[in-house]
Amino acid sequence: MILLFFKSIIIGIANIIPGVSGGTLAVMLNVYDPITEKIGNFFLVDRKTKVSYFFYLLVVLIGAGTGIFLFANIIRYSITNYPKITVTVFTLLILPSIPYIVKGLDYKKKKNILAFCYGAIVMIIFILLGLKYGDKTTGAVTIQLVEGVCFTRGYLLKLLFCGIIAAGAMIIPGISGSLLLMMLGEYYNVVYLISSLVSSLKERSFTILTPLIVLALGIGIGLVAFSKGINYLLKNHREFTLFFIEGIITFSIIQMWLSI
Repeated sequence: MILLFFKSIIIGIANIIPGVSGGTLAVMLNVYDPITEKIGNFFLVDRKTKVSYFFYLLVVLIGAGTGIFLFANIIRYSITNYPKITVTVFTLLILPSIPYIVKGLDYKKKKNILAFCYGAIVMIIFILLGLKYGDKTTGAVTIQLVEGVCFTRGYLLKLLFCGIIAAGAMIIPGISGSLLLMMLGEYYNVVYLISSLVSSLKERSFTILTPLIVLALGIGIGLVAFSKGINYLLKNHREFTLFFIEGIITFSIIQMWLSI
């Protein structure tokens, strides 16, 4: 469980870097399958198994949350001031592990080649969308959200939607939730909210909790919905799914470098 905790911290850190996929690192750290399986089947298993799943996912949640909250300011500083060094570190983490995803599987099979190509096409689409809508500014981060802003129902609904989309990206390897938030215009707002949480609570200002709770609710809904689909594919079409993921991950490295 201690090792799982530290792996989850790494996944949490990855989830706040635009262009870096937490799902990709989960695959590399060999925790992707168990996480999606436990989330997807949580309400389908017996009580004893459910307790076991709960504590496993709790460790993942606490670890990822620790990574996000402790490193939000650091990541914001490093990605804006030293983007190439930051992305290089994550590239070096990903590259050596790519071949192990499909280790032992038949890479010459036509079906598997097609799966890889489909994954590559999906990633290329996201790369093109990122080039069109992504904010590639590498200077000081500009916070769109000002303190004291009134969180309207419309804005909170948008945050809920963003949470669901970001959760899907967390589950699907190669797709960056942070980049999707950037495309939706909420990345810097979310980073600001997270990095300002501790200071706001110290000042006994609880207004900032409202958007964070709505965002967390969206993430929870997205995790359950997307993990069920991924878990089904891994159980029933494992080889095809792994080669599809391999295509996504391989081309996600291009996205990482284009996003800086």
